Amino acid sequence: MSDGTAVSCRGGRPPSLTKKQSIVKRKTFLPAALLILLSAVALFYWSPARKGHLMPTSGEFTSLWWRAGFPGIIEEAPWHQCLETGTYGLIFDSEEIAFPHFGALEGGATLESLPPSDLRLSLEVDGKTYHCTKGGEWSKFTGPRIIDSGRFFQRADVTDLVFAADDKSQLNVEARFEIAAWHDRLSLILAARPGETSLATDRKAFGKAGGGFGLDGANRFEIPEEATAGLSALTLSFDAFVPPDFKAGAHSPWLLCKSGNELADGNLGITLDSSGVPTARLNPGGGRENAVALTAASRHPLNFNEWNHLVLSYDGRHFRFHVNGKLEGEEKFGTARPLVASPIAFGQRQDSFGDGYPFRGIVDEIRLYNRIVEPAAIENGSAGNPTSEWAFDPDGPSHKTRPRDPWNTGIASVSLQQGEVELSHSIPISGNSEWSRVALPLDPVHFAKISEAPTIAVEATEFATGGVREVAYDEALGWHRVNLDGVAPIPPTGTEGAGHDALERIRLTLSNPGGETETARLMFEKTARGIHQRIGTPITGISAILRDSRGNPTGIPVQLSKNWHHHPAAGAYSGQWFHGISQITLPPDTITELELTIAYGHWGGVPAASHAQLSLIGWGSNQRWDQSALGAWGESVCYEPDQIQGKATITDVRPLMVLPMNGREEWSWTGNVGGGDFFRLFDSGGNRKPHASMQATYHRHGPCLTEVTYAGRISSGLPHSTTVSIGRTDDIVRATYRIRLDVEEAFPFSRFVIFQVGADTYNMTHEAKFSVGNEDGLLREWKTTPGGDRYQAEPLRVPGAIPWISMHDGSPVVTTEPKGAWANRGIVIRSWKARLGGVDAAPWVAEYGVGMRRGDSSLVDLVPPPSVTSLEPGDYVEATIEHVIIPQSKEDYLGPNTDLIEALASHANTWKMIEREAIGNSRLIDMKKGALVHRYPDIRVKTSRSRAHFILEGGIGFIPVTFTHLKHPDRSTLFVNGKALDQSVHGNDFWQTDYDPESMTWARTYNIPTPENAPLEIELR
Repeated sequence: MSDGTAVSCRGGRPPSLTKKQSIVKRKTFLPAALLILLSAVALFYWSPARKGHLMPTSGEFTSLWWRAGFPGIIEEAPWHQCLETGTYGLIFDSEEIAFPHFGALEGGATLESLPPSDLRLSLEVDGKTYHCTKGGEWSKFTGPRIIDSGRFFQRADVTDLVFAADDKSQLNVEARFEIAAWHDRLSLILAARPGETSLATDRKAFGKAGGGFGLDGANRFEIPEEATAGLSALTLSFDAFVPPDFKAGAHSPWLLCKSGNELADGNLGITLDSSGVPTARLNPGGGRENAVALTAASRHPLNFNEWNHLVLSYDGRHFRFHVNGKLEGEEKFGTARPLVASPIAFGQRQDSFGDGYPFRGIVDEIRLYNRIVEPAAIENGSAGNPTSEWAFDPDGPSHKTRPRDPWNTGIASVSLQQGEVELSHSIPISGNSEWSRVALPLDPVHFAKISEAPTIAVEATEFATGGVREVAYDEALGWHRVNLDGVAPIPPTGTEGAGHDALERIRLTLSNPGGETETARLMFEKTARGIHQRIGTPITGISAILRDSRGNPTGIPVQLSKNWHHHPAAGAYSGQWFHGISQITLPPDTITELELTIAYGHWGGVPAASHAQLSLIGWGSNQRWDQSALGAWGESVCYEPDQIQGKATITDVRPLMVLPMNGREEWSWTGNVGGGDFFRLFDSGGNRKPHASMQATYHRHGPCLTEVTYAGRISSGLPHSTTVSIGRTDDIVRATYRIRLDVEEAFPFSRFVIFQVGADTYNMTHEAKFSVGNEDGLLREWKTTPGGDRYQAEPLRVPGAIPWISMHDGSPVVTTEPKGAWANRGIVIRSWKARLGGVDAAPWVAEYGVGMRRGDSSLVDLVPPPSVTSLEPGDYVEATIEHVIIPQSKEDYLGPNTDLIEALASHANTWKMIEREAIGNSRLIDMKKGALVHRYPDIRVKTSRSRAHFILEGGIGFIPVTFTHLKHPDRSTLFVNGKALDQSVHGNDFWQTDYDPESMTWARTYNIPTPENAPLEIELR
């Protein structure tokens, strides 16, 4: 037990930690000889296990991707989702809910070579059996979705399943099918509950109090003109039941509309956008110049499938809009504007133009007052009698939420058959609105059902309070769920409050008393109510590190998956949550003590780097979206490898530690200067060839360095990959991209972009000036020409050892000025090798003007030489590119880096800031011991017998340095200029450890501050 990592426990369950500690204390009172004897016995029973026993093997991985690219945007691509692990694989048809290929990956087998398996999902309801016939169509919130995706665990589902009987009748059901995969086990899960009843129309609908009035898109309820005649002021109050499918026509619907349309004199009404956000409209006087629109300030002011109270009030000078008791907007007029008497239509635009702009839902309790009345007074009955009111059926049915069909008895079943072997599981279904969840856990390699839980036990306690955390085993998902809601953050010694340096620390005790090796599968969970780190936007920058009992990072990876989006229409998994997922191999008869450390803003006093998979459930699209962050104050760089929403890989990009976009609180979301892409290729006819079969491989999640590879293909003969990284630092965002494309088949093109900032289809900022230079200084500067969707001039060859491009004098593309700071962008080419058109090729740069709905802007494209119009077999591109985000002034920057502040004081908003980055961050390395692997994004050194020694000249900010091929995770110390580097705030909390299962060695990453113009002697020993 010398390092507290793993010890043997023979003969039963290990004692608790408290009991072991008490044994050690009592030993001090024993005679010396007896003490020696007991010590020898203890060494026999509790001998340390090798730390390598805990680490993942090379086969412990999972990968999830779309076989031919995402079918929602790629024509003719099948709805085939591929899952591959180190032991088995499958292809899942999310449209047919079938496995055309399934089985063990043995003897060189490929996914396509695997045999089919017969999947059956069944629901027996009140004596009648229904089988799943297809999955739901992909839409903003429905169809196939990704929940958790990373190195160890994949979880995806398909919503809106269709169930039909042999007689073709369909069951009214809400159902989804879920696949949950580890490297050696798979769970097939069906969740179902009775479907919601259809909404009746007219006076047959249920209401809030008695019956209501149902609107189906083809009808309306209208208040006659006489009701508003002679009123000098009014308050219109009503309740609306709004289903997720409230849109009943081609346009955003009118919930209610008075006087024709929004440009008519006397118009008053409410429209809903596609997300259900309401806008109150008023037009006292007619025409566009008099139209007033008050869009609700809340993101989701309406509750779907529930009743909502809406109130419009107007007295000639003051227009107000309340939703569910909250003031969502108001407008004041300098002179009185009289009311106009006219009919009020509920459910359509009043003039019935086009398709009528229809609304689907129910209205009830409509009241009209001849004065201003507060919503609270209406709700509590103190407002007195209205001038007019409309209730529909006092004896009709009333429901608070949408009712569901009644089910009395039934069975839910999942079965999978391969050859003569069938695996299945069934459960009785619930007859109420609760989900019935049937799971079939199985071993895909041996095609056997898993019915026994592992023998391991998991205990978790807080360092700060000693409180025991709830741990529950989930048989369906195969993990121990460790609840981390409300863990008390621990500030550094001598400080108070949950600041940037506070950590959450949880002691883990994992025991395997059995005689066989077991895998502890762990899910560390936080829900929306469980994040108590009240600085910035903490969920955006979570890092989770497993350390040993002495605080040394172990190198056991923790997969980071999370969500912060919520929409009622999204259903299950919508909302804010964090899942830290890991697995640990436990040898027989052992107990292992570890610490889970969660960092938010800082790791070792410096903004931490993190890279996580971000679920989009509740936002829309619902496919892979990754988010990297420096600190925990918003996103830094986002990636969407399937290019579904922005049609580009790099989406949102935000500067570090500048005044946030709301212009108020520090440590919050900063302005979005996003957009960028790799390998954008157009055929001879000008048609873009999409990225397909994109897989994500998560090498490093942080907190000192991130490293993730996105690999796929273009067409059939152009495989490509991009490895993205950011490093822990305190000055600026530097995203490093190591890119590679190989040409296996000839491809004539009309346009080929190797790399661009921003992107053709996504660019949030416009720079007025571009500059190009290298290590010798500026080569050219020019004013940009935005718009046109074309190249604005001939491309320019960029010579030299350190080509760079500055994009400065930037401003938002949208017309409204930001309240916070803005930022400039730039590119530094750190390495470049290319063969294009059969000959070696240097980088060329060109300005490309784009016009988008939000406004015109210009991009920087790295392109082939102008003479190259076709890619030939044997061609390739291999480059390392830095994507740099620079504050525009020293006043904007909130961070502590004095070198950056001084540089901004002299060169803010000019090309000299990118030149400084290009030349100043050039790293000259003189190796004394070890072998240099690469210089960017980190200085990576292969150690010699776990030792390394080199001299570094150059560098800006904190330089990531990684030492690989270490024989142990905890026996090295880094010396800088002869002094041991110690950036710890809580103890050993400043470096990162990673494990390489192929070589069975460890790597350590440090971030070394590098004062400009001062060489550093760096030695690991």
